[in-house]
Amino acid sequence: MLKRPFWLVAAALMVASLACSLSSGDDDRAAIDTATPAPTAISALPSPTPANTAAPTQAPAATAAPIQTSAPNCTVRNDWPTLVVTSGDTLSGIALATGSTVQQLRSANCLSNANAIEVGQTLHVPALPPPSPVPTPAQLCANRWFFTFAQGKWDLLGTCPDPVIQVDAVGQDFEGGRAYWYAAPPGSSDPRGTVWIIYNDGYWETYPDTWQSGEMESDPGITPPAGRYQPVQRIGKVWRDNPDVRATLGWAYSPQQAFAGRMQQPSGSDAAWGDQTRYWYIDHGAWGLVLRLYSVDMGPNVWEVAGEY
Repeated sequence: MLKRPFWLVAAALMVASLACSLSSGDDDRAAIDTATPAPTAISALPSPTPANTAAPTQAPAATAAPIQTSAPNCTVRNDWPTLVVTSGDTLSGIALATGSTVQQLRSANCLSNANAIEVGQTLHVPALPPPSPVPTPAQLCANRWFFTFAQGKWDLLGTCPDPVIQVDAVGQDFEGGRAYWYAAPPGSSDPRGTVWIIYNDGYWETYPDTWQSGEMESDPGITPPAGRYQPVQRIGKVWRDNPDVRATLGWAYSPQQAFAGRMQQPSGSDAAWGDQTRYWYIDHGAWGLVLRLYSVDMGPNVWEVAGEY
């Protein structure tokens, strides 16, 4: 048997060993590839829905639940007084006026909603509100009177007045009172004016104006004392023709003076006056005063100062 050198045998062994290693590596790789699980199939995703570019459709509005006017399982406070809801009333306003709260009113009246009240509805409240003060005619009709009432001298009927009547007038002061002449009101059936005699003792009376233009204005046979005057024209004729007027009025303090004569009375028919004494207002024509004149049947007429302007 032929012997090979040692180094040759060793080299052959090394080559054989290397071949085994390479072969073994190929087997391991296959084994790994075989053991690797197959990839899971991915289902195809649905295509995305294209964006809707049209205006969105508004969902129908939900129907509001009806307001309940009474709460279940509730007992109304029948021991409380009642009031009737009027236009403009609110629960908060009623609560404030009756010394309560909105919640108290809702509970006492079995209301399930603070706004569930309506005109004509009856509500139970802990206490009735105090009555509103009744405005005076001067407050109700502040722009209709031609004067301002004096304190405590409001219109007795409690009504607004008729329109102001304004006519030409003259006035004259006397020792015992004051006299006026007022022209006839527009549309009057009697074209004559009226002479008003206002006495200092609180009474008054009237006389028709009978003086006519062209008549003598005064009596030349009458001479007044120093510092006094004889009245003339219309007032003078009444003064001269009526001794009682002359005796009560006495002499005039000053000549007569013209002014805008204004008259006014509270509205109302005779039936509305009933058994009350009819009265009206007349411009005093001096010192800015207004007189209230009472027309008394079967008795002397009286007057009082009612206001000023």
